[in-house]
Amino acid sequence: MRKFLNASGLIATTCLLLPTGVIAGESVKVDSIEVYSPTSLPTIGLPVKDVPYAVQTATGEEIREQPGVSIADYMVNNLEGITVNEVGGNPYQLEINYRGYNATPILGNPQGLSIYVDGVRQNMPFSNNVLWDTIPDFAIEDMQLVGGSNPVYGLNTLGGSLSMQTKSGRTFNKSAIEGSTGSWGRNLGLVETGGVSDDQGFDYYAGYSYFKEDGWREPSPSEVQQWFSKFGYEDEETRYDLSYTGAHNSLVGNGMVPKYLLGSDLEGVHTLIDKTRTQYNQVQLSGTEFINDTMMASGNIYWRNIDQSTYNGDLNDEFCDDDDIPEECAVENDNEGVINRSKTKQNAYGFNGQLTFDNDWLSRRNQLIAGAAYEYSKVQFEQSSQEIATLDPTGFFSGALQAKEQTTGLTGQTNTWSAFVSNNHALNDKWSINTAARYNYVTIDNDDTFNPDGGTASLSGGHDFDRLNPSVGLAYNPNDNLSTYASYNEANRAPTSIELGCANPDNPCTLPTQMADDPPLEQVVAKTFEVGARGKFTGMFDSNMSWNISGYSATNHNDILFLYTESNTTAGYFDNVDKTTREGIDVGVNTAFETWSIAMNYNYVAARYGTDLTMVSENNSSADAEGAISVEDGDYLPNIPKHSFKLRTVYKPESAWYLGATITAFSSSYMMGNENQENDSSANGLQSEVPGYAVVNLDGEYKFSNMFDGWKLYAKVTNLFDNKYYTGGRIAESRVNADRSFSEEEIATASLVGGSPRAGWVGLRYEF
Repeated sequence: MRKFLNASGLIATTCLLLPTGVIAGESVKVDSIEVYSPTSLPTIGLPVKDVPYAVQTATGEEIREQPGVSIADYMVNNLEGITVNEVGGNPYQLEINYRGYNATPILGNPQGLSIYVDGVRQNMPFSNNVLWDTIPDFAIEDMQLVGGSNPVYGLNTLGGSLSMQTKSGRTFNKSAIEGSTGSWGRNLGLVETGGVSDDQGFDYYAGYSYFKEDGWREPSPSEVQQWFSKFGYEDEETRYDLSYTGAHNSLVGNGMVPKYLLGSDLEGVHTLIDKTRTQYNQVQLSGTEFINDTMMASGNIYWRNIDQSTYNGDLNDEFCDDDDIPEECAVENDNEGVINRSKTKQNAYGFNGQLTFDNDWLSRRNQLIAGAAYEYSKVQFEQSSQEIATLDPTGFFSGALQAKEQTTGLTGQTNTWSAFVSNNHALNDKWSINTAARYNYVTIDNDDTFNPDGGTASLSGGHDFDRLNPSVGLAYNPNDNLSTYASYNEANRAPTSIELGCANPDNPCTLPTQMADDPPLEQVVAKTFEVGARGKFTGMFDSNMSWNISGYSATNHNDILFLYTESNTTAGYFDNVDKTTREGIDVGVNTAFETWSIAMNYNYVAARYGTDLTMVSENNSSADAEGAISVEDGDYLPNIPKHSFKLRTVYKPESAWYLGATITAFSSSYMMGNENQENDSSANGLQSEVPGYAVVNLDGEYKFSNMFDGWKLYAKVTNLFDNKYYTGGRIAESRVNADRSFSEEEIATASLVGGSPRAGWVGLRYEF
């Protein structure tokens, strides 16, 4: 049976992947090499020494061992270049930042990473956002994170791409029951099973996970249910899989809080309650076929459905009191709150396909991959608001409700066609060249179902975007323990329906609610230069050590940002800015001793504006009379720490047990509202930066034997030293006093997202 190499990253193989594959039952003994799959679909694979960009990997077992509730947690604690902003205030709503680019579930935040599971892109059609709670982390077999604007990975790959592969009955040929409990009323249950038929032709895997917690901020309960199942067939030339992914979730994320309301335990809230409900379904058919000894076909077809609703209790931006002058308040309004609701239905249908040719060219190794993809998506969005009389000291609203008013109705249809080619050629024994290009063509048709077509407020309109993105890279391998590379690549991101529907500064919107007429936006184009090296030291200090270093410079042209129009609201609009830039260095070292393993990495990223622009931040001490601040070329993007350091060490004296510790440390970052870095805290009493912080996590496991064979006891602790820290912030305004009464005057404040306190969980797992 031939070896099908999924896009699961670097795989230490015990067989050299020859063009003819490896037949089951053969005894082959060759040197171990590391192999990489250069696309999100299965390929024959390339030696990693010939890959001209940074690649990081993790296995499902490594992800499961460490504390956290999603794949995003593992990335924050371990992977180079990853930082986090918990702006959503929920463990499943983390804003992941890699090299200054975001992958976040929050609508409206600029998205710069493409996310794949089993070759299907997981960026949602409406806003390219990523719903971490719909990815079944228990079913992940392995994953890879690829740096740079690699065009092969398609739209939205501005800063990198994350590709995950799921388990099958061949990789998980057993059953397991697991449960854990601990802090914050968090309880987790998991059942999974997998196997292979007696004739070895068919295999299956199925798993169900249930998560429920009260949350460490009150009140912030969440419930997450995830399903995943896969039925497969495999023979010597063929692999087919039919899979289903489902999720039914309710998440409460209460977001940023004025600092004076957080309290010493950082558990304070602003206004309540902000709830998101999600129903997710995906059905996928995947196939891989060796057509002959040197040619392989792979592809998939899929359907994905997302039904999502939000309920947000917010302060009423239109509140007016007797002191307001007519010009600022045309209609008197004494309702203190407003309930914003939205409903979003998204359906996507698509296919991906590619051919891999592994033939020598000019008497040298050559691998050519050619592929194409198509996706059709339809989004139906409705938003309504309902004013409510009173803000209670609890943070909830009560009293008389006004009539519910619909504010937005939009149907958006998107068609995306793309085709790509990638070629890796060995120039000689030490040099190889990688070239690639991808053409993307996107059409977006918005139909306003609330405002009549032709009106000044209508969202209706048609848009199309296309681009050919090139890539070229060289790898030089002077010896078996050293590989160096240099590359240049480009990728693009087309504006989404939500961005095109909120692009007028004269009609600002609040996210994820309310949209206005849509002046055209330009697509974002990222151009990245990268150089790097990776290598090994064998026998040093009786250990095996591997290391890597990379430096990059990335420029986004026509970047799309959400620009706020007032400090006291989330109202604003999307607009192109000429440039934003990211420059940085990633360094990693991994060492394995007989009973110890140590992995550490350091990242530096300078994420900056690349052009002068004007933004609104009325409470910034440098703001002019109109509340505007001047952001200059070279000013830093907010909430992105420049420095991060991570250390993971595991002590495993015997196979029955281990103890692991993880340290993550991040430097300070500038707050939103201080994009010009000129706010003077001594003048207005509002802090300008989010302080740096460090967190220590512990995990351990013990495997029983004899009569309890198959049982595992594990424990996990987060924030061991109970540090008080923040992951993001904004200079803003509020109408909530320190005693939680409603203020008729706006209060300037620094709003922050607090980090979670010390917590621990214990669990049991039985495998049979």
